[in-house]
Amino acid sequence: MGARRARVENPLPFAHNGIVTSPRRGRPTLRTISEDLGVPTAGAGWDAWSPLCEFDHPIVRKTADSFGPDPANDLHEGAIRSSHTVQLLEVKQSRWRGAVWIDEATGQPWLVAAGVAKGGHRDHDDFYQRIKRADASGATSDWLPTETDQRQLRRERAAALMAEWELALQTAVCRELEAIIDGGERMFTIPHPKADEAAIGDATITVETTSEDAGRREELLLEVHLASAHLGSSLGWTATRRIIISIDPRETGWDVGGGILAPASGIDWIRARIHALRSFVEADELDVSVPNALTHYSHRRNIAHASVEGKGIRSLCGIFFVPTRDHEVLPKCAECDDRYSSLP
Repeated sequence: MGARRARVENPLPFAHNGIVTSPRRGRPTLRTISEDLGVPTAGAGWDAWSPLCEFDHPIVRKTADSFGPDPANDLHEGAIRSSHTVQLLEVKQSRWRGAVWIDEATGQPWLVAAGVAKGGHRDHDDFYQRIKRADASGATSDWLPTETDQRQLRRERAAALMAEWELALQTAVCRELEAIIDGGERMFTIPHPKADEAAIGDATITVETTSEDAGRREELLLEVHLASAHLGSSLGWTATRRIIISIDPRETGWDVGGGILAPASGIDWIRARIHALRSFVEADELDVSVPNALTHYSHRRNIAHASVEGKGIRSLCGIFFVPTRDHEVLPKCAECDDRYSSLP
């Protein structure tokens, strides 16, 4: 086959647009969640992949919807007149009320207090009465986001950055496969998640096709070349793994050696894979790997290392797998078992 070669220097569009972070959205402080909404936060270990702006409560959802990426489009009821020491903006959702403080340094809106309107605003527990008492005692300053809140926000933005990066890698693979579905070779740069950092390497995808009675046999070869600074790094492995999953999510479908990765060839499988991958791209979702369903034999030292690093190893039967599941609950691979039994 006469290979057609093309190089795509920057297949990931966000690489020119600065560091990708989660869009500006109104979010609650941990104090608001625990004290005002009554949801314990001590030891909760909030997941960075589940932003607090998506916390399931009417006033939190209202805040997130009212304070979006563009400050010019912020929606609120105006300033809360009983708050003088700290400027607080009011949001309403049914009987719920919220007080939003905007950090002038970062532009980030924070839901710093929440409550319900009670007794015609004369009840002791009424939201507005609480604001008035807090302002008089200077307590509203204590409602502002703490370092723990800021740290949680940084964790969420880092997680969003990595998710956007992996989504862009997945999109790039889909685009390159579409370009060489009938055969050819494409090379693309693997950028760093942060646009101001040097690229971490490049990847080359080669597709070769041959005609058989059963249909068109398609063989794909992937070569990943990481910059020296990223050889063996977590970032390098994350990029490599995302590209692998985008091409073939089966953990046992790859033969690996020296940075060259080749899935088993098949009949007319690439077109079907592109169709499946495109559905993930259009849904803005990441495909996930399909784990091994059998217990395989490999060197104990290799298994221990791979389990810690999350990397793949070759089994006695010759397949490539990532040891992430409890081997005791899986059936044994018959071929591995036979080969192990024949060892001296």
